[in-house]
Amino acid sequence: MSSSDRIELSIDPGTWDPLDKDMISIDPIDFRSKEEPYGDRIDFYQRRTGLADAIQTGIGQINGIPVAIGVMDFQFMGGSMGSVVGEKITRLIEYATNRSLPVIIVCASGGARMQEGSLSLMQMAKISSASSNYQSDKKLFYVSILTSPTTGGVTASFGMLGDIIIAEPNAYIAFAGSGYDRFDRKEGIVCIFRWGFPGINRRIFLRFFMRDIQSIRIEVKEGLYPRRVLYMEIRGQGAIPLTRTDENFTPREIEQKAAELAYFLRVPIEVF
Repeated sequence: MSSSDRIELSIDPGTWDPLDKDMISIDPIDFRSKEEPYGDRIDFYQRRTGLADAIQTGIGQINGIPVAIGVMDFQFMGGSMGSVVGEKITRLIEYATNRSLPVIIVCASGGARMQEGSLSLMQMAKISSASSNYQSDKKLFYVSILTSPTTGGVTASFGMLGDIIIAEPNAYIAFAGSGYDRFDRKEGIVCIFRWGFPGINRRIFLRFFMRDIQSIRIEVKEGLYPRRVLYMEIRGQGAIPLTRTDENFTPREIEQKAAELAYFLRVPIEVF
């Protein structure tokens, strides 16, 4: 479902007033790949979806009550969170803070946008800071709605910060891949569940206390086909692999995954 469809279904007819609708992404790190340039990809999705970026924000009414609403759109680059998405959400929360409005954010995202590097990861902290002021200092009300999929840096930040968190039935919700079932800050635990890891048709379930996680480790395995493996260093138990044997990430991808996970768990990153 597109963001426009969700907005139409959610609010009173004729009450939608968009905010920052013309804000667009640039290429802040001059991203290069074997595929099309980042700027060309942005242009393609703008033409395809009619959106400026992967979220629409604005003010609407629900049963006559004014509400600040942000709706992500997975059809725009997988709903990835870059500088524009982060800035629009932050401005929406600040607008709601100044006017004492409730906030609803509908999440649909594959996570942080790798084409913007660390600038995309910065959005996690920026949005969380604005949310803290909105919720903790001003005592206002934020509802997070998780649609399928909601993963990566969105899960690790504002997706899980709502006073009420609602998930669509059968929605795929994860943090850094199919190996993570549950990251619970309130209980302080991490649960990992996987099929086919490390062998076919093998099931594992691991449970750790967050206080025992010492670091996130990136290890480069040399050879004919070099691989980069992500580990979670657990006190007293050693390194637990987080990437499957059939996964092979580029340096940028593995660094981004490590940065998101380290930020969420508040631990350092080690490289071996």
